[in-house]
Amino acid sequence: MDRFQRQLRASIYAGFRDSSTAPSIEALSTALKASRDEVAAGLRALADEHCIVLVPGTGSIWMAHPFSGVETDFVVSIGDRRWFANCVWDGLSILALFGDGALDTHSPATGRPLRFEAVNGVVSGPGIVHFLVPARGFWDDIGYT
Repeated sequence: MDRFQRQLRASIYAGFRDSSTAPSIEALSTALKASRDEVAAGLRALADEHCIVLVPGTGSIWMAHPFSGVETDFVVSIGDRRWFANCVWDGLSILALFGDGALDTHSPATGRPLRFEAVNGVVSGPGIVHFLVPARGFWDDIGYT
C-alpha cells in the first residue's frame, strides 16, 4: 500500500467517523487535493487489497469494516449519532471504537427485534452471536458473510 492509499484509507474512516456515511469520490478528492481519477484508482486498489469493498459496478464504498456505506439491518446508535454496520460483529466493533451505545437488529430466525447495549465495554442483550461462515471463508463472498 503506497502513501496515497494510506491517506485515502484514513480519509474514508474519518468520513465515516464524522458523518456516519461513506465519503463520496468528490469529498475524498477535495480532502486529499487529488483528481477524481486518482481517488477512483486508489479505491479500486484498496478494494483489490480487501481494505474496502466497493458497490458492484460502481466506485462507491459499500464496506470499510466495520462500517457499511449502505443501509443495513444493523444500526449502531451512540447518543444522536447512527452508523450502519455490516453484521453484529461490525456493529459491536463500532461501539468498541466510539463508546457506550446500542446495536439494533433482528433475529434472523424469528424476525423479532434485538438490541445489544455496550456500557463501559460490557455488552449485554438477548441472544447470542453466531458466525455461519468460518473466518477463513469471509472473503469468498464478503457481501453474504
